[in-house]
Amino acid sequence: MTNKYFYLFAAVVLSSVLFSSCRARFYTPNRHPVPLFRNAGDMYFDASTNMFNKGDVTAGAAISKNIAAYAGIAVAGQNFGSDTGGMNSFKYRGNMLNVGLGYFINQDQSENFRFEIFGDYGNGNFKNTVSGQDNTFFNGRYQRIGIMPTFGYRSSDNMFAVGYSARFSQIRFYNEKLDNPIFWSEDLKRYNSKPSYALLEHALSFRFGGEKLKFQIQMAGYQGINAAEITDAIPHFNFALMAGAVFEINAPLNKK
Repeated sequence: MTNKYFYLFAAVVLSSVLFSSCRARFYTPNRHPVPLFRNAGDMYFDASTNMFNKGDVTAGAAISKNIAAYAGIAVAGQNFGSDTGGMNSFKYRGNMLNVGLGYFINQDQSENFRFEIFGDYGNGNFKNTVSGQDNTFFNGRYQRIGIMPTFGYRSSDNMFAVGYSARFSQIRFYNEKLDNPIFWSEDLKRYNSKPSYALLEHALSFRFGGEKLKFQIQMAGYQGINAAEITDAIPHFNFALMAGAVFEINAPLNKK
C-alpha cells in the first residue's frame, strides 16, 4: 500500500513538472531579506543562489537605533527544452527589485533576541519566449506589497544567528505584452483568472561563521493563499532552498 501511494505521488509530481515545463511563468519568489540588525550603524551585504535557476544580492543598513532599510535585486531564469513534439523551445527570465523600511529591536533592548518588522515592496518583470516552429513571447510586470516580521536569535559572540520570517503580501500583474494570443490562450486565461493574489511566505534562515563573514542558508515555503495550482497565474505552493554568504560591518557610530 505504501509503494502504491509513493508511485502515485511520484507520477503526480512528474506529470506536473512536465505539464508546467510548457507553461508561461509569471512570478518567482525571492529570498527573504533577514538582516537581524543589532545597533545603529550595522550594515550588511549578502548574495545567495539555489544553484539552479535563481539568485539575488541584498544590502541593508540600520540608519538609527530602531529604524533600518534594505534593497536587493533578484534574478531567475530557466530553459525548458522542447515541447512534446520537439518543435519548440521555451525560455523564462525574471527580475525583481525588492526594498524595505522598518523597525528593529536594538541590542540595548535585548542582547540576543532579535525582532524586526519591515514594510516590503517588490517590483519585477517576467519574460516567456518560445523559439522553433513558433517564435513568440509573453512578457509583463508585477507589483508586490506586504509586511514582513522576523523573530530571531544572535549569539553574543556574533558567530551564529537564526531567524524565522513571514512575509504577508499581495501581488498583482500588469502591462502584459504578447504577440500571439492564440498560442498563449491557456496561459492568458491563467494570467487573467484573478486581479490579485494573497501570498504567505515562510522562511527559516541560518548564519554561521566568523564575526563579519558568514555562510547563510534559507529554507522557504511560498503559499498562494487564493491560488489554484493549475488554473491561476501563480502556484498554490512552492518550496525553495538557497545558500550563500553575508558580510557584516559596523559604522563608527556603533562603537562604544
